[in-house]
Amino acid sequence: MKELDLQEKYLIHFFTERADGLQYKEVKANTVSSKFFVVEDLKNFISETSLNKESYKKLLRAKFSGDDKALIEKFMDFLNEKIKSSMNMAIFINSNRSVTFEGHKLHLFYPSDTVSAGDKHFEENIFSVVQELPYTYKHEGVKQFAFRPDLTFFLNGVFLGYSELKSNWNNQSAKKHGITKVAKDYHKAVSSYLTIADGNDVPQTIKKDFLKIFEKAIHITSTDVNDTYIIRNISKQFENVKKYGDYDYDKYHTALSKEFKEYPLLNPKATRQERFEEVFRALFSKKMIEKEILYYNFIERDLIRKEGKKEKEYKHNDGHLISPRPKQKFGADKIMSKIDEFLEHENEPDYFINKLSADLKERGLGDTQINELVENRNKYQNNKNVYSLLLQYAAGFGKSNIIGWSALQLKDLRKDKEFVFDKIMLVVDRVQLRDQLDTKMHNMNINKKMFIEANNKKSFLEALHSDIRIVVVNLQKFGTIKEVLDTESLSRLNSLRVAFLIDEIHRSNSGSTNEEMISLFDELQSRFDNSKEYKANQTKKNLIIGFTATPSKHTLARFGEFNNYAEAEKMWAPFDSYTMKEAID
Repeated sequence: MKELDLQEKYLIHFFTERADGLQYKEVKANTVSSKFFVVEDLKNFISETSLNKESYKKLLRAKFSGDDKALIEKFMDFLNEKIKSSMNMAIFINSNRSVTFEGHKLHLFYPSDTVSAGDKHFEENIFSVVQELPYTYKHEGVKQFAFRPDLTFFLNGVFLGYSELKSNWNNQSAKKHGITKVAKDYHKAVSSYLTIADGNDVPQTIKKDFLKIFEKAIHITSTDVNDTYIIRNISKQFENVKKYGDYDYDKYHTALSKEFKEYPLLNPKATRQERFEEVFRALFSKKMIEKEILYYNFIERDLIRKEGKKEKEYKHNDGHLISPRPKQKFGADKIMSKIDEFLEHENEPDYFINKLSADLKERGLGDTQINELVENRNKYQNNKNVYSLLLQYAAGFGKSNIIGWSALQLKDLRKDKEFVFDKIMLVVDRVQLRDQLDTKMHNMNINKKMFIEANNKKSFLEALHSDIRIVVVNLQKFGTIKEVLDTESLSRLNSLRVAFLIDEIHRSNSGSTNEEMISLFDELQSRFDNSKEYKANQTKKNLIIGFTATPSKHTLARFGEFNNYAEAEKMWAPFDSYTMKEAID
């Protein structure tokens, strides 16, 4: 399959035409403005969709005397200035889901699953893809730079990012030729910018406009039918272009290539097409683009607590973009996908045991081995009364980011027009971890009004009765966690569905936090089991998500997933992992 065949005959069909595809619309390159907006998409979204229609009519009549073209031109200029000051397009769209333009409110993006409308408005968003889109930058009327990305993506007429495609049948690969194409294009663009700026672009006005297709993209991908590589922070290479110039280009190229990370696969042994589509769904499906906008991109700033003040505040306004590395996004998405499976089969008590038996049979194990493994797993009653997931992440992986991203998604998760989880409890047992988590939540726009801290029995009860749904449980300030599990607490918990995210399950003063947490859930479940009223009306199960760098054999056996029956390998493995060996490699 040649590169253009891959693009035109397969991938565009997958994006735009297949019933099980991504349901984008294809837009012709000549409909994209010089400011990099799909003009018709932008106009249609702000003038025809349900929450914009009336406001647009009033704006058009009051400020533009019915001149649509003048309105759209001025609106694109208005948006372009906001884009220039945004870290990337996800931050821009999230910060400007609605804007006030010329005194009138206009929406730029409709989130999904809202309390009042469900997905009704989300389905009005316009997701578009453009093939071979010429990007040209002119300065003072003279063309300075031009290139053509293979695929460019837009949401409601607003640029998102682009992808370079390479065909293995032409002896080209994403890892070598695709990344090289991105590297050369960015190097040429930066070099051209440096020539025209000549040290005079102090406010970086030209830079922000010239390089936005690279530096504002949510991500840039390099893809072939076997592998996909992704970069989110290409702007970090700007200084390397300046430093190495044309003379030491190879050093710049090497540095940029290291920033491209391969996207993981759920099933590496799947067919080429299945692997290809899995990654593109993870990166470009409509709901995954929404997650990029709402959850996965934020600005991290230093926080300090000034003397005499209780609340933390930003040390300064400067910050840097935090967005997920492929393995981090893969892990967070995998958690949420598994929770969907939990919820779908919640009323099937033997679902996971039956699934384990079927998996073992498919792997070729005999009845005796299958019965032994199922019996061992049944002893722990894993996923029978309380759902559990174990994740093993090495130090430095960014575990607190995944905890924050997961907590935000669990907070917003809805089913049948109701929130799934009544409380999301983030369990920590060291002040240092507590401070890290507090800073992380603040930067993720989870301010003090959105979470409450429980550090003794009284505050724990207040948290259970509060309308605030994110609770930070600081174990260090409890004698033991069992101190708060009196009749009153358990009575309240009986009526709730709670997600517990445990930061470092093996770390505590006594070294027994994991056992205490297990005891907590066992005791909770015993209360549920012994309550006739609860058993008669049982519809909810609690969820434990435990994070650790070094899971014990007991923890793996209780909370892990079946891995292998081979003698030299561990029988049970974490649901997801990033080990120190992987980090070193």
